[in-house]
Amino acid sequence: MARALVNGIGIEYQLDGQGKETVALLNGIAMSISHWKPVAARFVAAGYRVLMHDLRGQLLSDKPEAPYSFEEHARDLAALLAELGIEKAHIVGTSYGAELGLAFARDFPELCASLVAIDGVSEYDAVLGAAVESWKAAALCDPRVFYRTILPWNYSAGYLRANSEALARREDAIASLPRAWFEAFARLCDAFLAIDLTKDLGRIACPCLVIVAERDILKHWAYSRIIAEGVPGARLEEVAGSGHALVVEKPEELCDSILRFLASLRG
Repeated sequence: MARALVNGIGIEYQLDGQGKETVALLNGIAMSISHWKPVAARFVAAGYRVLMHDLRGQLLSDKPEAPYSFEEHARDLAALLAELGIEKAHIVGTSYGAELGLAFARDFPELCASLVAIDGVSEYDAVLGAAVESWKAAALCDPRVFYRTILPWNYSAGYLRANSEALARREDAIASLPRAWFEAFARLCDAFLAIDLTKDLGRIACPCLVIVAERDILKHWAYSRIIAEGVPGARLEEVAGSGHALVVEKPEELCDSILRFLASLRG
């Protein structure tokens, strides 16, 4: 991994592979670079260069004590691409990263070769808003309460049953994080709660694939349909059997869908 000074803050990133085309993988709200490892390996094996980074406010990057926004994250990504000499990238984002991808494709069309939005939204209803508010409150209250609050929203029942020991270890890891991580997480939640992208979907001009997990109860099919119907020419696909954390639960099936989409762009 490496670090770049971007818009005045330190951004941790990792660049893998030697391909001519770059795929930029954008984190969900509580993710870090390491969550993408199985996906990144598939893309590198398929001949792509892969860029991953922690957003401002996330684990390995700086956490300025100021409000965050998708527009600011998009400017950070544009500056990081420029710093690395990358003229254009295929943007692949999951959840919070999908919403960042939408904002990036809107604001920096010249840098966006294509967009894959995984389990993302362009707006939210009262249920999703309440869920995110509960995450924010729990993050500022107690690390273990926080982790147990987000679990049922992120994983399918089958995954929870099959991975109880690994999830318990993950709880211990979350509990060991410094207070600054949880405070920054709350600011990321505030950025999400300000989302207002549906009205701008028609401005996204690059090829777009929208992917939704079959068992996602957090950012479900209805949200993906809004995006697919709003972005001109967008495709919509479902990955069976997964909850919201599709990158974790079904990385191989996810990669299959994205690689088919990228191959189709080459004619």
